[in-house]
Amino acid sequence: MPEPETNLPVPRAPLALLLAAAFFVAPLLFFTNLTRNPYYLQITLLNVAVLGAAGLFVWGSIKRGRWLLPASALSKPLAALGLVYLVSFAWAWFGHEAFYRPAMAAEGMRAGLFFVINCLAVFYLALSVPFGRDDAEVPAGKWLAFILGWGALWFLFPALKMQLPGDGLFERMFDPYGALLWVSGFTAAYLLVRRCRQEDVLHLALAAGAIAALYGILEYFHVELIWAKLLNPYGNRSVSTFGNPNFISSYLVLFMPLAASLLMKADTAAKRWLYGLIFLSYGGMLMCSLTRSSWLGAAAAFAFLFAFGAHRARLKANKKFLYPFFAAALLMIMFWPSDSLKPFSSGLFDRVSEAVTNVNSPADVNLAGDTGKVYGSFHQRLLIWTGAWQMGLENPLLGKGWGTFELFYPFFQGRAILNFPAVRGLRTHANNAHNEILEQWAQGGLLGLGVYLWFLAALFYGFLRFYRSAGEEARYDAVPLAAGLVGMLADNMLNVSLHFAVPAFGFWWLAGALALKTAGTGTYPPWRSPRAARAAAWLLLLCCAGAAFLWQRQFTREFRYFNGFKIMRSNNAAAAAAELKRAWEAHPREVNCNYEMGNAYVRAGEQEKAAWAYKEALKANAGYDEIYFNLAIVLKRLGRGQEALDLLKVSALINPLNAVTWQALAEIYLSAPDRGKIAAEAAGDFQEAVRAFPYDPSMWNTLGYFQSLLKDFTSARYSYARGVKLDPGNRMLVENLTGVVRKGMGQQKDPDLDWYNAYADLAPRADAGAGVPALLRQADALVAMDPANAKARTLRARLYFRAGSLPEARSDLEAALRANPSDNSARYGLAVILEKTGELPAAIAEWGRFLELEPGNAAVAARLKELRERR
Repeated sequence: MPEPETNLPVPRAPLALLLAAAFFVAPLLFFTNLTRNPYYLQITLLNVAVLGAAGLFVWGSIKRGRWLLPASALSKPLAALGLVYLVSFAWAWFGHEAFYRPAMAAEGMRAGLFFVINCLAVFYLALSVPFGRDDAEVPAGKWLAFILGWGALWFLFPALKMQLPGDGLFERMFDPYGALLWVSGFTAAYLLVRRCRQEDVLHLALAAGAIAALYGILEYFHVELIWAKLLNPYGNRSVSTFGNPNFISSYLVLFMPLAASLLMKADTAAKRWLYGLIFLSYGGMLMCSLTRSSWLGAAAAFAFLFAFGAHRARLKANKKFLYPFFAAALLMIMFWPSDSLKPFSSGLFDRVSEAVTNVNSPADVNLAGDTGKVYGSFHQRLLIWTGAWQMGLENPLLGKGWGTFELFYPFFQGRAILNFPAVRGLRTHANNAHNEILEQWAQGGLLGLGVYLWFLAALFYGFLRFYRSAGEEARYDAVPLAAGLVGMLADNMLNVSLHFAVPAFGFWWLAGALALKTAGTGTYPPWRSPRAARAAAWLLLLCCAGAAFLWQRQFTREFRYFNGFKIMRSNNAAAAAAELKRAWEAHPREVNCNYEMGNAYVRAGEQEKAAWAYKEALKANAGYDEIYFNLAIVLKRLGRGQEALDLLKVSALINPLNAVTWQALAEIYLSAPDRGKIAAEAAGDFQEAVRAFPYDPSMWNTLGYFQSLLKDFTSARYSYARGVKLDPGNRMLVENLTGVVRKGMGQQKDPDLDWYNAYADLAPRADAGAGVPALLRQADALVAMDPANAKARTLRARLYFRAGSLPEARSDLEAALRANPSDNSARYGLAVILEKTGELPAAIAEWGRFLELEPGNAAVAARLKELRERR
């Protein structure tokens, strides 16, 4: 291999500047009042830095007349992966209706740019930055001073920060002391990596991770140095500078084995202090993130690390220091306080026991909830995995189409939550599959998954072959790189961080570094067709510049979108719409921005413009039910009923749990000039509505009406009867049932009408002052007529309660809730009985469920608070 100081084919200074921006600024710089997504600036900076670095190599290729693309055995699987992604997307493009194609183009472009920039470009950049001759040259003391010194200067920020007047981009970003800190930090980072050796870059990644980790630990213990209030969008799970606890935890999993490996061979006090600090800060931040998938990833990484004799031998060789150190680190992790910060608590124990308690048998691994346990954290993933599996099954060879997961997943989820009521509260708009295997399968099918596994197999085969043949020091240095990748992949069996900018950047850089360490690179042969190659190089350079410009426009869009969002909250709809329109002009394919623009136009009274904006939102991402719904309402107001009807159907398909959507559908159907012609269509739709809302009498009433129009009186009788038994006080339902039985079916007697008459006779007397035994006999007869009816059970429970028979009343109320879990009148009575019998934990649980269904009930909220305080 050529000498390290001569095998970098581009100027070091600009490359070092760009690497410092990517590894130091991008993970750490973020603003809470700049864009709606606080880490969008990070994404922009990272992408522009990577594009700039790639442009340096393309420019170098033009000057030298040869491609400065390092040869690698992994180039073939990576090229094949890109080709499969492209074919998969093209097949999906032609296989879907034209309506979806603008959104597919937007999502496909986003996924394509991510793959090319955050994956391929980063991998080849890492492959191009050489390792030094000896990592003993790494200035450990300077790195330690950098972490501690620059980090300590932020403690002065609360006292020295100064908000500039104004609400422009510069005023929101600039602070004199903050600017001084960033200039000094960036300068120090540049000086530390100016030689552009792989060791320097990896140490910058370690240092940035340590600074972010230490800041996150302060957050966890409610110490905030930068912002006016503590950032806790995920409860007490620290987000640090990464915007999401799952992202920083994955980043730390990547580099934690490297920190441990360097610590194990540290031969000076400065190195022990440096790597010990990094390792402990990473461990603490992993606990602060409370990300169990990353804990599993870290465990997998260290199991891999110590599976190799080189590291076990180094551990034993320095056991006087390392055994106590790692034992102390393990104790720190085990006894790290839970997110409640209670003394003597353990976050590790609490989070693990929570998962084990809720998912502890194969029977719990289903969406039916028939074991009585639905654990949100796990079952939501199970819901997403189910949708991902079904997406792949549509085309097992090529998948649903690369880049289309977020777009099409909601349609699959809609069917699942309709079929499995137990998980309806877990509905989400998933960006990714939360499992890397299913991610590849869902979008790329067997071909995509197979080529992806080919790439990973080639990478790790190269590592294992190198480990068997290399010298002791070289193979020792390769193991932590591979261990970090193993940890990240294990983490992403339950996580999505491989598909977000900063953690993905770290993964692909580490993959390139491992490939370089284990296989090196070849020479750069001259161009065979100079003219064609030079034209291609200039085109690539223009693409790099164009992509950087695109990111600038996207950042401008996000800045203006956040401005418009805030103006909207100040009730100035016209001004908000104007600002959001400027955001759209900067970059038109962002669904949240366009949706908010539509809302602003609606509130400003500009219905036609609102319709246009909602259509623009659908062109960005056609997987949001609320866009279809809002557009339908606007079109309904504009007199375009058929279009509104079609849109409402799509909205109900994506989210069948929105009762307002069904109500709007009913209004359009009922306002049709000839209801008979659309009765079959309406009845079919409301068959779905009653599946989604089986305890809503109005849905049954609407279904019964359209079944009556079809002269399907048997079905209409059943629907009206269901409605009557859910709400016996609804006179319209009773009249409709009576009418369909007597006029439609020509019958005078009906068991459901008999039940209603018995209920109507008993209900007014249930709270009378006397005659409880006789009333109870009457209630027994009513329950015998329909033992599963919640209303009859609740009515009898009231009589049992008056008679002092609390166990019998409780049994009836529990049966009523099994028949209708949304019956808060039964739940109220059950909670009162549980209080009277002294079962306070159970009573608190029932009052809590009551508030989930009626969050605005102040009296119940006060009662719940009182019970919790008493407990």
